[in-house]
Amino acid sequence: MFPTASSSGCQSVVGCRESLRPPVRAQECASPPTTDKRQTTNGEEGFTLAALLVLLTILSIIIAYTVPTQWSLILRRERERQTIFLMKQYALGIANWERKHQGLPVSLEQLQEARQPRMLRGTGKWPNPLTGREDGWIMVPPNAIETVAGGGGTQPPGNIGGIPQQGGATAPSKLNKTASPKDYVGPFVAVRPDNSGPSLLELNGATDYSQWIYTLQDLKNERQMRQTMMSLPR
Repeated sequence: MFPTASSSGCQSVVGCRESLRPPVRAQECASPPTTDKRQTTNGEEGFTLAALLVLLTILSIIIAYTVPTQWSLILRRERERQTIFLMKQYALGIANWERKHQGLPVSLEQLQEARQPRMLRGTGKWPNPLTGREDGWIMVPPNAIETVAGGGGTQPPGNIGGIPQQGGATAPSKLNKTASPKDYVGPFVAVRPDNSGPSLLELNGATDYSQWIYTLQDLKNERQMRQTMMSLPR
């Protein structure tokens, strides 16, 4: 016969296994303290987001005060460059007219409508880039060009800036505004913008739109200077 478990022993195999397990200590039974890490993380993220919003607000204020001003200056400077370019194109057209007709034109329409040969590039009237108006130009008569004080408007032969000068090369033109009224009609040596006020760019030493001038003689001087520089030994 098989032996039977005594009354003081294990009643079953499972009971014996349970009795053989070590007792659980009280410290092991107690659950460890928990910390709200999620709450701390959310607080840090909220602080970072608030700092970012403040930074973006400051940047937007700086951009609002600086970018429009800088962009306006860039556009204004570009319009001034276009105006100077057209003034030089008008001087070139006057030179072409003078070469063909042995005289000066008396109206802008003569330069704009000439076709054989063409005096100006393109077709139609050129608007003044500073105003956007086609009638924003003033014709400059020959007597409105001032001579340079102390030099009689002429530079003697010599060496200026390391470049030899030929006799008779005149200094940059200066405008006598009173001799160049807006309603002038007649022979003209230049075209100037119908504007006044300080300019960003300088033209022939003038920093006011009302004094801007680029004449037929300025064009001839520029060509002469270019030819002189090309003839220098390299």
